[in-house]
Order: sequence, then structure tokens, then C-alpha cells
Amino acid sequence: MSEDAENLRQLIHTFIRRFGLLDQAQTPCGMPLPVSHAHALMEVLHAPGLTQNELAARLGLSKSNVSRLVASLVAAGSAQRQRDGKDGRAYRIVLTPKGRRTAEELDQRSLTRFGDLLARVPMSRRGSITRALALLAEAVERVPRERSNP
Repeated sequence: MSEDAENLRQLIHTFIRRFGLLDQAQTPCGMPLPVSHAHALMEVLHAPGLTQNELAARLGLSKSNVSRLVASLVAAGSAQRQRDGKDGRAYRIVLTPKGRRTAEELDQRSLTRFGDLLARVPMSRRGSITRALALLAEAVERVPRERSNP
């Protein structure tokens, strides 16, 4: 492994840990729910009526994982599955009033958390950070995920 790859790996791992993404009991902004649930709620908040397939694509998760995730949100009273009027095989995900309140609070807390983080970065360096993250996100899209062999 190259030194640059090792350095990138270490920096990303450090960021993930310090940001709080490994805590399964709460989000980095302090909401008491798994990060995957938070991301799903916020996606549906910003794009009401997503299908499960669309949500899977946005989250980068398999259809079966999203099906379980949505079932969990439904069981918690945060979301409902509604049959798509045009495609009877598809379900659209909509937030319940409880889910909307949770998603809106998540959205606000998340913005505050990122604002606090950005406030600690010198103004002159902020643009380079966002450009570097955008470049890294593009690279991730182009590199296939490795699958473990059974």
C-alpha cells in the first residue's frame, strides 16, 4: 500500500471516529437513533415520496438493507409505505408527523454541528476542504466497492 493511501485511510478513519459515526446509539449531532435511520429520514424529508429503490440509491445501500431500514422506521412510527399509484409493485416512503418532526430536528442539529465544525476551520481554508471532499466523493463513485467472498 502506498504511503499516500495509508495516510488517506488513517485520516478518514480518524475523522469517522472523532466525528462520532461509530456510535450506533446516536447520531453525531446527538439524536438518539442510528445514523442510517437519520440519513433515511433526512432524505425523505428533502425528497418526499421517494421509492425504496430511490432511497437505496441515495443511501448507497442494497435494496434488502433499505427494506429492513424502512420497516424499522415504519415500526417506530416515523414513516409509512404507500403503494405507488403508477407502479403497484413499488412503495413510496412518506414521513408521519412524528417522522417529520424528528427529521426537521435532525436537519437543524446537523446544520448546527457542521456549522460548528466549519467555524473551527480558518476562512481561507474552507474552500479547499469542500473542493477536496467533493473530489474524494467523485472518486468514491468511480471505485467499485469490494465484496467479500463467501
